[in-house]
Amino acid sequence: MAYRYHMRGNSVIRKLTLVKSEREHERILESMRQMQRPVIVSFLNAHAFNLAWKETEFRRSLVESDVLFRDGVGVSILLTMLGIHPGINMNGTDLIPKMLERSAGRVALLGTRDPYLSTAADKLASSGIPIALKLDGFHPEHRYVEAVLSSRPDVVILAMGMPKQERVALALKDAVTWPCLIVNGGAILDFISGRVTRAPNVLQSLHLEWLFRLAQEPKRLFRRYVMGNAVFLFRAIRIRRSLRRVRQEGQALV
Repeated sequence: MAYRYHMRGNSVIRKLTLVKSEREHERILESMRQMQRPVIVSFLNAHAFNLAWKETEFRRSLVESDVLFRDGVGVSILLTMLGIHPGINMNGTDLIPKMLERSAGRVALLGTRDPYLSTAADKLASSGIPIALKLDGFHPEHRYVEAVLSSRPDVVILAMGMPKQERVALALKDAVTWPCLIVNGGAILDFISGRVTRAPNVLQSLHLEWLFRLAQEPKRLFRRYVMGNAVFLFRAIRIRRSLRRVRQEGQALV
């Protein structure tokens, strides 16, 4: 029982790309510019972990990502509880703009809705980033595949929320035949457009950006942040206990 309980969270934990230094951070960003095949970049935060815990297909989509970054203080706490150094926080809100700045290619924006999608596209275009395609986040998966195959972008930013964007990412990777960076970006286009505001720096430094977002959208985010964080913490404690039992039985997995 301990083994089975531990394994439910173990696959995504083992998949994480933990970045230990700024030098390694820079090396990873540079390597993304030199990719020779389709590459999926995903992010694991507490909400994603909770979804992966319940939904096998979503868990599989995270594990099948080429890069899975640790995003947020929740997963940092979990890793620390398991005796794993959490590394640098690689949240998409900060990282994705850096990826776009370094990319010399054409970008597809898939997600959110107008006017925010068009505003984000205009802001990126005005900063010198060529936009190959923009499409809102309310189409079936095959529509995104068709649009990407037609426009052949070098970077695809998916901003549909979990788990839809991860499903679309896998479908795109199976379909495209050229080097393409496929990024699961969550609310990134809403941040770029200004629809969602970043927390003040002091709250970011205290790892309380989630609290600021909750204050902005309490009805939509209460279940995710208040109830979800409590469930995540409970699962983290259970995983640590089960890991101890597994190790005592000589079946260490982490």
